[in-house]
This record gives sequence, structure tokens and C-alpha cells, in this order.
Amino acid sequence: MNTQQAPSRERGVALVAALLFATTILAFSASVIMSGFALERQRRSTSAVHMAQDAAESGVNLVVARIAGPEGALLRGGGATLDGSLRGTTGRAQRYEVRIERAGGDGTDNDLDGLIDEPDEADMLEVTSTGWADDLARTVRVTLLARYQEPTVASATYLADPMADMRLNGNSFVISGFDVDQNGVATGLAVPGIGVAGDPTNVKNQIKKQITNNVVGQGGTPSVYQVSALDLRELIEAGARAANVHLPSGSTVKPSKSGDWGTLDAPAILYGSGEIHISGGASGAGIMIVDGDLTISGGFEWRGLIIVRGELTFSGGGGGKRLMGALIVERDVSGSAQYSGTELTINGTIDILFSKQIIGRVSAAFATFTIVNWREGPNPKRDALP
Repeated sequence: MNTQQAPSRERGVALVAALLFATTILAFSASVIMSGFALERQRRSTSAVHMAQDAAESGVNLVVARIAGPEGALLRGGGATLDGSLRGTTGRAQRYEVRIERAGGDGTDNDLDGLIDEPDEADMLEVTSTGWADDLARTVRVTLLARYQEPTVASATYLADPMADMRLNGNSFVISGFDVDQNGVATGLAVPGIGVAGDPTNVKNQIKKQITNNVVGQGGTPSVYQVSALDLRELIEAGARAANVHLPSGSTVKPSKSGDWGTLDAPAILYGSGEIHISGGASGAGIMIVDGDLTISGGFEWRGLIIVRGELTFSGGGGGKRLMGALIVERDVSGSAQYSGTELTINGTIDILFSKQIIGRVSAAFATFTIVNWREGPNPKRDALP
């Protein structure tokens, strides 16, 4: 054996071993690095999924919150879209887009009870909210059910007290149960001009012969009939809680500008207690509730419901008055001295016109929505993301 070749071979073996070891180390290091990248991608992807889910849920919460606000009537009509963005402490942006559609008549089982387009689905909304984070999207679909008490008003003017005292002065007024839509166009439906929760004889006898033709609607003139009693206590209490306009007691009030007291697209809920006096060309739309006595003078136009717990007086002068919707006067059932006077007084020019369409629109202002079901997906594909 050549003794000089042995060290050379040993050095070669050592070099190969070193190279193999270095290669192994590099491979292991690369594997560790790649695993780290993979874990980071997975972590970021998982984070993005959660962020997208949070954004989608935020969109649903936004709908539930805003549907009870001034724009609620528009959202409840369906066909609306809301969008927005969120930004967390990491600085990573999240977006959401929400579509709101009416559920009734869409040919699907919205409440997942096995029945399609059943009557209660007409009061449901389908909310589809998609949230984005990085390049990931998650979709949440929610069915909301409206819960509200729409007063089944069946007359242009409703008197809860069969023994109510009325003063109908002059012949410049009209109480009409001939239904009109929100534009004042007759629909062909007719309800009583005055509905009484009990025997209508006392009320009818107070209408003088020369003004019987001023109270028109279903049947002959005067159009005064017995109707089903309304339970207004819950509605009045709900109005007190939900009111977005508060009428101060013991003062004369009117809206500062047009729209302050609501519109048909965004009806208001007005509430006041005690003695309220409205004057000076007031107008608005929605539900006006006075837990006490109400006097209306000057020009006045209202679309919706007026509910008065005590005495209501339309005083003459200052321009004409018009109510399209319905009028409800409820005397305290205890018969206390507080409401012992005349329940309804009409002086001057005033038109009280029944409108089922307007009543339905403004009553929706009381709606509160509960979640019927909550489901996820389908999620947009990555290449479909904006």
C-alpha cells in the first residue's frame, strides 16, 4: 500500500462527509425556513379568514342597527346595498358589502321550516353580507323577521269611548273613510268615516243633520259604525320608547324646518305627554302620540297616524288642515276627571282622509327585527374578488 495515498483518501472522505453534512444542514435549514414561511402563510391566511368573517358580521350588525333608524323604511323595502370598511390595530383593512332583499314571494324557504312563501315570510328580509380581508372573503346570510304591531285601524277616525263627546262645528270639514293612496288617489276601498269601539248611537246622534254628508265612507251618511276595539296601550308605550322627536308639554311647538317631523320615506315617531299645542304650518309623516291633550291650530298637514290619549281639538283659522292616514282618540278607560271633557272638537277647514297604504308605511317605523336563521357561504372565489 502506498502510504502517501492514505492521508489523501482520508482527506477526501472527510471532505465528502463535510459536504454531506453541510448539505444536510442546508436542507434542514431550508426546510425550517420553508416551514416557517408556510406557517406564517397559514397564520396570516387563518387571520384573514377571521377578519373577513368579522367584517361580514359587522355588515349584518350595521343593518340591524340602521334599520331602526330614520332610513329604516328604505332598508325594509329591500333592494338596498350598504358597504363600508374597518381598520384594526394591525393596519390591515377589512371591507364589507351587504345586500338587503325582501323575502316574501321569492320562491324559497326563508325561515327553513319546510314551507315556501308562507304568509309570515312577507315580513322577512334576506341579508347577504360579504366581508374581505387580504384576498380572502367570507359570506354570512341572515334572515330577519319584523316584529311590530301594526294597528288594524278600520276607520278614518277611531273613538275608543262610545260615550265620547264631539263638537263638529261648521261644514268646512270632511271625515272620509274612502281609502286613498299616498298620492291621494282613491283605491275603491271604503271603511267607516268614524269607527266606535262599542255602540255608535251616542256618537251618531251628535252629528247634526246639516253636516251628515261631511262624514262619509262605508254605508250611508253619516258613516258611523261600530268597529273592533284597539288595544293601544302597548303601541303608546312602544312609541314612548322609540320616539325620535319629543314634544315638550305645556308649550306651543312646530318643526324647525321641512322634514324635521319625518317624511314617508323616513317616518318619525313623535311623542309627548300632558298638554301639547301645535301651530304655525306644521307638517310631517309618521306616528304622533300624545299621552294627554292635543290642540292643533294654523295650517297643518300630516301623513300617518295621530293617537291622542286625552282630548283633541282642531281649532279654526290659520289655514287648512289635512290628515292622510287615520286619527285615533282614546279616552282614559278609568274615566278620571283628567279626560272628562269633550274628546274631539273640529273647527274650521280640515280633511281627515283614510289611507291604508300610508298607515302601513308609517307603522313599519315600529318594527324591530329578530334573526330567524344565520348561515355561512357560499364564499366568492379568489379570482372573483374585487
